Amino acid sequence: MSTRAVRDPGLQPERTRLAWRRTTLSFTVVAVLATRAAVHRSGGAASVLSLAACFLLWLGFVALAHRRV
Repeated sequence: MSTRAVRDPGLQPERTRLAWRRTTLSFTVVAVLATRAAVHRSGGAASVLSLAACFLLWLGFVALAHRRV
């Protein structure tokens, strides 16, 4: 009878999690800067639409990153 060896994933899961954290942080910074630029350049409905689009895109990306990790 042979026993099955327990699979050791090593450091790969940790590296993947750290890479997704860095990517999420970078994406968050870009979304904040894009929102700030949109608000300062225009003051009407375009800025509100830009803000909503950035927020929805950021929210979708965070959900994707959370699901991947």
